[in-house]
Amino acid sequence: MKRTTTLGIAVMAVLFFTACKREESINIDQNRVYSNYTYEYNADNNRSTMTAVFRMDNSGGRKIELSYPARVDFNGEGLAWRGALGSYQMTTNGLANGGRFNYHDLDNNTYTNDVTSMTPTELPFGITSISRSGNFFLPWDGPALQAGETIRVRITAGTTRTFTTSIAGATHIILNQNQLAGLTPGNGTIQIERESYGNLTSSNLSGGRMTSTYKSRRVFINISN
Repeated sequence: MKRTTTLGIAVMAVLFFTACKREESINIDQNRVYSNYTYEYNADNNRSTMTAVFRMDNSGGRKIELSYPARVDFNGEGLAWRGALGSYQMTTNGLANGGRFNYHDLDNNTYTNDVTSMTPTELPFGITSISRSGNFFLPWDGPALQAGETIRVRITAGTTRTFTTSIAGATHIILNQNQLAGLTPGNGTIQIERESYGNLTSSNLSGGRMTSTYKSRRVFINISN
């Protein structure tokens, strides 16, 4: 049993370090750099986070670390390399609803992409309790969903359950009873987020993706039977 456990840990370690291997951009054709940008605002702590991840060829490729003088910035302010995550990131206070990512590659090309327009979306006023005994109809405080947008609701009570809809024109989401039944009765929290996404308008041959997410204030609720 001990040998089996040790072998299992060793295999997991090899897989982990293999997954964490990164390529430096100086070693590859600059047209093979796929760019993934995210802008996230969290109303619960009033902070915005801008993240850029570069990969080989496509969204599932090996992560890339930019080689100097290649760099990425948001509104002219450089994003810091986070080696443990394989991404570039910066965080600011408040909602900077607007702005642009600028990626400068090793071939002296600059690709500029504006942040996808963000639509503030909050939970309805007065929500205090959700029952586990049936489906729950939850409208949100914000406009109807547009094409290319997704609404997610996360409820944490003992465990976390996530509910999602991407139906264009929707103004509410149904929290289904099967998932609600997995929550623990008692105190919990609920948060809603609205995500919009699309392809980059300025990129190399590999392209990329832009995602903007607005996270609402977190609300304390009671999970009842």
